Amino acid sequence: MTIEKNDKQISRKDFLKGVGKTVAGVTILGGMGGILTACNSPAAVAPDAPAVGDTSKPEWPFPYVKLDAAKAEQRAYDAYKTGAG
Repeated sequence: MTIEKNDKQISRKDFLKGVGKTVAGVTILGGMGGILTACNSPAAVAPDAPAVGDTSKPEWPFPYVKLDAAKAEQRAYDAYKTGAG
């Protein structure tokens, strides 16, 4: 199967190679935006709004809290059954 364009014949294999290169290029260049915005200084990023009535600032980094496996299992099960997770 060939496609004629300007009196040239492009094989199916060459067409698919060109499409693959184009998709790869668009994917790579599209990802660059995310990488470049991650390089912003912390002062340039707007902080999250605090909850209503909450005037305390959370401790960072969050302290480690050991979880009870049975409670975590039950919460996950309940969330799945209610459609919340």
